[in-house]
Amino acid sequence: MRELTADDFRKAKRNPFFEKLNRRVEVGVRHENYSIYEELAKQKGVKPETIMQQCLNEYAKILKEHD
Repeated sequence: MRELTADDFRKAKRNPFFEKLNRRVEVGVRHENYSIYEELAKQKGVKPETIMQQCLNEYAKILKEHD
């Protein structure tokens, strides 16, 4: 497989469904809980929001399985 170049990205088309894949929401989180996400995020080198999103996705998957 060849390596991608900047020209490949210039020719790329925006995914028309991207906006439908994610929805931005605001959630209140207790300070002590957010501290847990901050620590995990620091260990993994990502943002706390990324860890929270992963947790929510996993929980949603569990809920769907038990439906």
